[in-house]
Amino acid sequence: MDLRQVRYFLTVAEKGSISAAAAVLHVAQSAISRQMRLLEEDLGGPLFHRSIAGVQLTDSGLMFLERARFILREVESTTLDVSNFNRGMRGFHRDVRGTVRMSSAPTVGQAIHGRLALDFRQRFPQVRLELTESPTDDALHRLTAGTIELAIVSNPGNQEHVHFTPLARQEIAVFCLPGSKLAARSSVHARELRKLPIIISLGLRHSLETEHGVMQPVIQIDGNEGAAQLTRADLGVAVLPKSVVRTSSIWQGLVAVPVRGFSVARMLAVAKGRPVSLAAKVFRSAVEEQMALCVGEGLFLPP
Repeated sequence: MDLRQVRYFLTVAEKGSISAAAAVLHVAQSAISRQMRLLEEDLGGPLFHRSIAGVQLTDSGLMFLERARFILREVESTTLDVSNFNRGMRGFHRDVRGTVRMSSAPTVGQAIHGRLALDFRQRFPQVRLELTESPTDDALHRLTAGTIELAIVSNPGNQEHVHFTPLARQEIAVFCLPGSKLAARSSVHARELRKLPIIISLGLRHSLETEHGVMQPVIQIDGNEGAAQLTRADLGVAVLPKSVVRTSSIWQGLVAVPVRGFSVARMLAVAKGRPVSLAAKVFRSAVEEQMALCVGEGLFLPP
């Protein structure tokens, strides 16, 4: 197997046919077909179902697709790091190049992604950023698969292949309609949530249940807008990090009642045993700086 074959494979998989891949790559169809046959021989089985209409990935082809993308990302990262080093950039420098991919828990991403990207790109304008939001389980899967370099997650449990650095904690609140009995209270304990008609995301539900037993939400939903809409329709009360009040206007007019006895730990996750690019290293420092600023501003609690 060589990198040319990997690139050909990814292009064929993306375009859905060898002829379309040949047009993009400016390579003869016969040359691509030959390289794909050699690759399949090396891997011990077919990667494509071939037909007149084009090609579709086999099960082994789908497995190889994820690995092939990882291989090319690692090659790109290694090339850039060595190039940076050879230009004398052994420390953090404005001319660092590369791409950094990070996924954050949604309420964290909403709070920091914009300000983080603005500050970082001003200091490192030649680093591309791909920032996404996803639940902890999904982010950790992508991290261990090598499709992202960093993740901000919560309550990860036992993950022997991932290193975690505590960043902050998020306070939790129950959002309810003004004038309701709950709105008149100064706070509620996390245990009481089991008796309330809560609207909650899957990730936050799992975190709560780890410490306070099984919850019985009336509606489980991912997405702040949907939770706010359902709360305004008086279908339940939304349980979310309190910080959403300061990062989104959709909660204006609702009452946020603090939850005692529970907060969500936010940690920076990095895969163990995998080289970290220079671009990812400087971005990691920027993430830690921004989270510390958020703690100082009272948006998050100290870890």
